[in-house]
Amino acid sequence: MLKPSRLDLQSRLMEMTGDQWIAPRIVLLRAPAGYGKTGTIARWLGEQDDAGSDMRWVRCAPGGADALWNAIAEELTALAGGGSGGAGAHGEAGGASESAPSPESMRALVHGLAASLPEPATIVIDDYHFATNAENDLALAELCAAAPNLTLLIAARRVQLLDGPLVAARVRLRVFGPRDLAFTTAEAVEMAARLGVPDGERLRTALERTKGWPLAVRAVIEPAAVAAASTDDAIGGSADPLENLDRFALHHLEIVGDLARRVLLAAAQLDAISLDQAAEFTGAEIAAVRIAVYELLELGVLVPRPAEEGTEFRCHRAVRATLHTRSERSASSEQRRALYAGRAARIADWTPLTALRLYCAAGALDEAEMVLWRHFSAVIDEPEPSGRILRALPEHTLLTHPTFAAARLYIEMPNPAVPPTTLSRLTELWQQGVQQRLERDLQFGASEIALPLLVQAMVSARLLGRIDAAISMGRELESRLEAEPAQAWRAEAVDPAADRTDPQSVYALGALPVYHREIASTALIAGDYPRARRGWERLRAYAEELMLVQWSGRAENPARTAARVASGRRWLLAALNEMAFTEVLDGDMRRAEEYLAEAESLAASTGAAAPGLAWVSGEIARAHLSYEIGDDEMLARAVERLTPLSDRIEQWPLLVIAEAAAVRRLRGPDWGLSQLRSAFTGQEPGRSPAGAWNDYLAGYQATLHTVLGDFASTERLLSALPEGSPLARLERARLALFAGDDIAALLFAQGLGDAETTRRQQLDRSLITAVASWGCNERENALRALGRAAELLRDCGLPSSLLDVPFTTLREVAVAARDAGVCDVLEAIDAVPELSRAMRYERLTEMEHRTLEAIAQHRTANQAAAALYIAPGTVKKHLASVYRKLHAGGRDEAILQATRMGLLQPAPQVSSQAQPQTQAG
Repeated sequence: MLKPSRLDLQSRLMEMTGDQWIAPRIVLLRAPAGYGKTGTIARWLGEQDDAGSDMRWVRCAPGGADALWNAIAEELTALAGGGSGGAGAHGEAGGASESAPSPESMRALVHGLAASLPEPATIVIDDYHFATNAENDLALAELCAAAPNLTLLIAARRVQLLDGPLVAARVRLRVFGPRDLAFTTAEAVEMAARLGVPDGERLRTALERTKGWPLAVRAVIEPAAVAAASTDDAIGGSADPLENLDRFALHHLEIVGDLARRVLLAAAQLDAISLDQAAEFTGAEIAAVRIAVYELLELGVLVPRPAEEGTEFRCHRAVRATLHTRSERSASSEQRRALYAGRAARIADWTPLTALRLYCAAGALDEAEMVLWRHFSAVIDEPEPSGRILRALPEHTLLTHPTFAAARLYIEMPNPAVPPTTLSRLTELWQQGVQQRLERDLQFGASEIALPLLVQAMVSARLLGRIDAAISMGRELESRLEAEPAQAWRAEAVDPAADRTDPQSVYALGALPVYHREIASTALIAGDYPRARRGWERLRAYAEELMLVQWSGRAENPARTAARVASGRRWLLAALNEMAFTEVLDGDMRRAEEYLAEAESLAASTGAAAPGLAWVSGEIARAHLSYEIGDDEMLARAVERLTPLSDRIEQWPLLVIAEAAAVRRLRGPDWGLSQLRSAFTGQEPGRSPAGAWNDYLAGYQATLHTVLGDFASTERLLSALPEGSPLARLERARLALFAGDDIAALLFAQGLGDAETTRRQQLDRSLITAVASWGCNERENALRALGRAAELLRDCGLPSSLLDVPFTTLREVAVAARDAGVCDVLEAIDAVPELSRAMRYERLTEMEHRTLEAIAQHRTANQAAAALYIAPGTVKKHLASVYRKLHAGGRDEAILQATRMGLLQPAPQVSSQAQPQTQAG
């Protein structure tokens, strides 16, 4: 029967394979000094005096690689009953004597002895790091594979191949590393409590730094326990856990050689150090540096971590803070700058944020800006750490290196706590810096603008309202990206064999998603929907490529894979939000709703958030969708999210329009216009919309004024729109329709083609054509136009368009269309709220117009009749017709409405000097 200690060993080491428990043949405890490897094995096996005859120990000594097999042979002989094994149950693999057999013959002997073991046996090989090499590691695997009754428990600070796939392929292997052997924080705190060390913030801080390293935990606790238990100051030990950890760190500087000490101090100043940089910094041969690094790894003060090009080494957190402080005192500023710059140059293409920080710390601002140029999206994907780096830069640096200001703006814009004055100052510095850089390049005869500078110049021009210049630069940028996509990823070739068009192989090596987004945004503000959609589709494709986790044929950092996927999700959200916004502008609310639903699902399932202000477009799209589907809560949520950032939203006119449209749907066009005007009063002085945003706003205002019969204001607004633009021509058609000129309305509407209009404008054109044709007695044309409008209403989900044509006439056409079997939109038309139903103003006859002018001038019917040489009764008859056609309740209301419609000239303004006399008169 197995002893309890053996049962405990099996319960710890056995693993489930299928439905069976399988015991490993080699158990490796691989960890640096101070992780209690030997003690752990001893506890597993029970006390040594109680160990059975089927367990033997072999302890390796320095230089004992060849002697290992002699020691194992002795222990196997003892297990087989052939003697005590020389050293009894605890043999030692020391240096070999001159008369010792060769390693090959000893390995053959060991294989024979192990294969003939009659019962299961265990050999513990302690301090195997003294004996590890490729030959011994593979030989141990072959030994266990050939000896079914032999199990090896091996403790080592490091091994060469024993923990890798070559061994695991030969024999069942279980590896326990530092994480398995480390204390948890709770265990360390409990240990301190048992030893009488009082709990506190400094104790927990010190223990957290140790990361469970048992040796470091003891260094923190034991002196504190001695100090807590003693009242004699002469007895050593400090009650301060952080001081104890400092002494522990400094002690390692005393026990290592000079080269190892310099490597350790260099590593303490960096996130990690490579062998070649350590050799470069110390001036030593790479072979000597490798030996020094091995020494530090075995002591545990350096920790290996995989990198894209080999292995790097970082300083253990238990000692890093102390050694960093010591290193700063011992190294000159020139040495530190060289160290930072050397590290940054090596990692810029893999961890650009760290490289940016190091370059800035070294004062290498040109190199830092180059990193930001090449990795803009990767840097802004981590706003908190990158923001700390960029906020530390002074204004003159932001001016001379505008990419820093651009990145900081991108990071600060979504934060409502950042005051507008700060954003204005950053914007000013950035735009001045971009202009100075452009002038400098021109002065030095640059043949073309660098892509990062070109995209910044494009965005700057767009924000300044120079839309034509921004469009031109956007087209050049898109053309160059299509001609040379590698330029989007990096400014210099680092790996000529890399596929520059594959985001997975060169993740975070460029600013491509930002380029796509800004090109599309510029196209959108110019009303170029095909180019905008092309940009969003490219952004989406880029994001989806990042989200694909594919095997690339080489080892990859899992953290970087996760970061790549997370970045892909963020940029996919950006693309979906912008695509929804684009469809809203085009008028396809069904498609916009689909994009928004996809974005909501992605955000809910992954917790991802769009970068920067890329989510704003989605909220504006929801604001517009809300009044189309009658969801007031959706609008309220969108406005609530957007209001804190209203002073920095580039598309703010579209939000203003959405709020006004929602009010208009419920309360009528006059309330919608009042909402629009109140929104303008809250805008900053001098803040005016640009490009298509201005056109959309002017067009919506023109629609409201037309529906309200304020034709003079409509004319003023339309005169400010680009001459001959589809929007201006459509609004002129609407103006003619409400003014009673059906022929002109029909001519304007029929002059607009599908290719030059959005789907929203196509719907408006069809509705205007239907009503105008009906007024011209063109029944078939009216029904055909309403049929097309019905298709667009069904496909796009735009019931708000029904508010922008005369309700009564539209309903007449709809009844006829239903009776003729063309379409049935009566339900949608009758769903228009009564207060929002547009009224048409009939045209006045010449005599009615003259009567209105006379009554406006003379104020009484008798005076008007005398001026017109007609009877007062005739004047009253004409006025009744005028009131009916203008939907006026009396003379004053008719005069006001006629003035709005441009039928009467406004009364002259009375000067301030004349007012007292008028009032006195």
